[in-house]
Amino acid sequence: MVSPPGALAKDKKRAILEATLAILREEGLSGLKMEEVARRAEVGKGTIYLYFRDKKDLLKCLVEERTWAFYREVEGIVRLRAPFFTRLEALLQKRLAWIAEWRGLWAAVAREAADDPLPWLQGLHQHYLDLLEELIQSGQAEGAVRPGLHPRATAHVIAALGCTPQLEVEAYLEHLMEVLRKGVAP
Repeated sequence: MVSPPGALAKDKKRAILEATLAILREEGLSGLKMEEVARRAEVGKGTIYLYFRDKKDLLKCLVEERTWAFYREVEGIVRLRAPFFTRLEALLQKRLAWIAEWRGLWAAVAREAADDPLPWLQGLHQHYLDLLEELIQSGQAEGAVRPGLHPRATAHVIAALGCTPQLEVEAYLEHLMEVLRKGVAP
């Protein structure tokens, strides 16, 4: 069977990105060596440079790839035909899983990937905020979210929640959902 044009290249690039993430999880940023990435991805070291200019470019691509994959999943959840709180809980579960995947590496990798990562990361994060705002607006249209809440501000609050759970994930999610369903007023 003949592969479609570009399929082999996509497979190699994906293998390189997956090897990079595995090494980052195991060794941290200081343990990331291009030779080891090549070995784990089962490609020659020079092959890495066919897809990425240097280590910074590889890390930047990894962050973007994983972030956009997460956003595509979030978008699917936001646009489900399901009650607001069902979608919100699914979204927060996905967010906590994504945070667990990065295990504290996100900031270090982002700093290493770009000389000034703030504008780049803010641009990436804006898409997540837009999706959360869409979710809030749909919740308002459904009658599940108070109409007086500002969708953009509420999106920012939800984005800030669930970033660093200090409890076991299930207990954290359960409590977070209770706070969001009932609010904090007596």
